[in-house]
Amino acid sequence: MIFGNIDNTDYVEKICSKSIIKAINYLKDNDFASMKPGVYSIMGDEIYAQIVDRTTKLKCDAKAEVHRKYVEIQFSVGGNEIIGYARDTGDNIVTEELLEEKDSIFYSDVENEMDLIMKAGSFAVFFPQDVHRPWCAYNEPCKVRKVNIKINRSVI
Repeated sequence: MIFGNIDNTDYVEKICSKSIIKAINYLKDNDFASMKPGVYSIMGDEIYAQIVDRTTKLKCDAKAEVHRKYVEIQFSVGGNEIIGYARDTGDNIVTEELLEEKDSIFYSDVENEMDLIMKAGSFAVFFPQDVHRPWCAYNEPCKVRKVNIKINRSVI
């Protein structure tokens, strides 16, 4: 997992692949506050962005998940959110496996989970071994706009 702010990404270019850098640059170059929710192609099905508006919820009501086919970058446009994060130990209890349909495995509980506080400009890069629990309320539920960029592992 990589965590940072879009205004300070120099280190990303030193440690990440060209496809992740391409996605970060897409985040820097677009005004997501004025774009409509939906899916936007960056590089066909290999790299694409999803703009999502949603209200956060209590952490106990949010699902922990991993993706195996795609690396996912979550970027906060507006509103505050907590994303739970932990490495996948292989010992988490699977509640739902939707790898074919949604490239997702959902867990009930996660070992060693910590909280990332996402504010406008924050981003987190989640790799297939990174469990994340998005849409968790920070203090109280609020509306959040964020961009999820999916990068197929075949282009990493």
